[in-house]
Amino acid sequence: MTSTGTSTGGELSAEERKYRSAAEEGDAADKQAYGEYLVGRGRVDDAVPWLEEAARGGDARAARLRAVTAKDRGQYTVADYWYRTAAERDGDCAFGLAELLLERLDDPEGAAEWYAKGAELGSVKCRTNGALLLLRQGRTEEARSELDEAAPYDHVADHIEDRLIDLGARLDRYEDRIAELAALRALPPEERSEDLDEQMEEFLELEPFSELHTEPEWFTSYPSFLPDAERVYEKAQALGDPRTDHWHALLHYNLDRYEDACRVLEDGLRRYPDSRLLARTLSAVHLQYGELEKYEASLLPGAEAGDRVQQRRLGSYYRDQWRLAEARRWLEAADEGTEGDDDFYEDAADCLEDLEEAEQSTPPALGDEEEPRLAELHEAAESGDPAADLELGRLMQRLCRFPEAVRHYKRAAADPDNPQAPAASYALGRMLHEECGAHEKAVVPLYLPAAKAGDLDAIEGLGALYVRLDEPVKAEPWLRKAARFGRADAASWVGNRVGDDYGDMEEAVRWWTRAAKGGRVWYGWRAGMQLVRWKRYAEAEGLLRLAWTGREEKDPLHEAAYWLGRALRGQGRAEEAVEWLRTARDVHHIVRLGYSGFMLTSLFDPSMELAEALVNDVATQEAYAEAEALLAPVLEDSPKHRTARYLLARIAEQRGDLDAARDHIEQAYTPKDEQTGPLLTAEEVAGVLRRVLG
Repeated sequence: MTSTGTSTGGELSAEERKYRSAAEEGDAADKQAYGEYLVGRGRVDDAVPWLEEAARGGDARAARLRAVTAKDRGQYTVADYWYRTAAERDGDCAFGLAELLLERLDDPEGAAEWYAKGAELGSVKCRTNGALLLLRQGRTEEARSELDEAAPYDHVADHIEDRLIDLGARLDRYEDRIAELAALRALPPEERSEDLDEQMEEFLELEPFSELHTEPEWFTSYPSFLPDAERVYEKAQALGDPRTDHWHALLHYNLDRYEDACRVLEDGLRRYPDSRLLARTLSAVHLQYGELEKYEASLLPGAEAGDRVQQRRLGSYYRDQWRLAEARRWLEAADEGTEGDDDFYEDAADCLEDLEEAEQSTPPALGDEEEPRLAELHEAAESGDPAADLELGRLMQRLCRFPEAVRHYKRAAADPDNPQAPAASYALGRMLHEECGAHEKAVVPLYLPAAKAGDLDAIEGLGALYVRLDEPVKAEPWLRKAARFGRADAASWVGNRVGDDYGDMEEAVRWWTRAAKGGRVWYGWRAGMQLVRWKRYAEAEGLLRLAWTGREEKDPLHEAAYWLGRALRGQGRAEEAVEWLRTARDVHHIVRLGYSGFMLTSLFDPSMELAEALVNDVATQEAYAEAEALLAPVLEDSPKHRTARYLLARIAEQRGDLDAARDHIEQAYTPKDEQTGPLLTAEEVAGVLRRVLG
């Protein structure tokens, strides 16, 4: 074993020396214990060689922990290797390997294999999670059998069984209640209960049935229940209320089933042609999926019927395409109309102001070299040239003729063997998302071909889409790849992910350093501050200087002055450190604005650090005088402030005033195992100061 020292720059504690000595002289278990000790203190770099040696010596715990550290750092191949070294004999490693294959390496078949092997080794987690995978695959009966075996030993498995029972019971209850209400509604008016309308409203608004669509995870985890839910919604049509179709469609939408959502809404509109709720929902779904022509077509009937919401949407749609006369017609109708003035009403006044600005502006146009090429490009595109379609898509996008751009991009992207296809698909996705309002989930498939082909913008963009979808596991590999190729925003996200989510600050600092050097100076502060804490002062200096340059844009970066002062002190550059600490004192009122509560009460005081530097590092009469001025208000607030008293004692001692030094020490908190008092000699006073102040 050749690992020495600490990656964080500190000295070994007595506790660590004990662990290290055992690891150097002992067996794999001792090495594993030291590696785990280091990981628990955030020193993964130091832990790695010890864990690997322990794993090679047969310790399954070390193999598992080494795999976890690799997985958290995005090193999935490395993690796979270390899990496999012990997965055949250790259920926890089998579980970790299965999770890695399922969540990171997109290999559900491999995950199922290792869940099964882990279950054979006695891993309850493998049995439970294997059952969950079976449920997601629709293999409910097999899953129930596995859960039955796991439930006596695993509360999670027991909870899953309860959820399955609960969901089935809920759907049965809804179905029964719908049948009751439908039967009552089918009675002749004179035979109906007087409170039927109240019963109907209570079921539709107060029962959880109205919220079923907000829980799509039920049906992603347990897809075998989706047909049952659909049957309940279909039976609910007998209640004669369009809201049931609305909720049914939203369930499909939340499950990313665009075609099914549209089908339900269109069927509902055939039964309730005047339903503004269904019409508005249908147009919104079309827009979310970037189906611009369908969006426009779905807006027109409602707009023509006087629905102000649809009028406003249609006017804005035309405004975005510089179809200004049509935009004015519909926005004025929305602004002046009275129909549809309900909770869904969207004010058109602001849109009219935007329209007036557009009417005074020059519409987008092509250059003198591009305009004459249009006819030639159209002819080439019609003859099947995907490059021409791609170029036309870009030109139409510049002209804000978005539906036409969509048609050209789609044709260019249609043939996956066409080398232009990934670029066309990505261009379409970006346009729909950034300029047309399409939802992230609708454009992810459009980014994928270009990302897989190595387009760096698409790679970073795809990762950002997954972040906005709150899917960090899917975002991580793409953003790591973008970060490795120098994308600062991606590097900052990865740093936050490993630092904040996984607690691996060493890896976080590396990514934050990349982000800072790529122009995101905020992360120079985050990295530099951590490096100062680790006493890696020289590394911290440059990052903190970078951070300071961004203080005018981000007030919290004024704090960099304090940490830079500490970094310079750590390098023995006293005069520079003092200047930066003076700056830190001057800007501290800005720094304080970023803190509140306990964080504010425990915030550092740059005046104290400055006083220490003046007394201990500069040590001139002028420095002593400046330090005394800094410490005077501290003692007014806290007369027994230990550090302030010791610093003043040091000043008095250096001036030869032993009585004053002794007085300051007596008024400070008595150091442990020290007896201060009027009989302290000059040597004893100096000894106390050496122990406290160095």
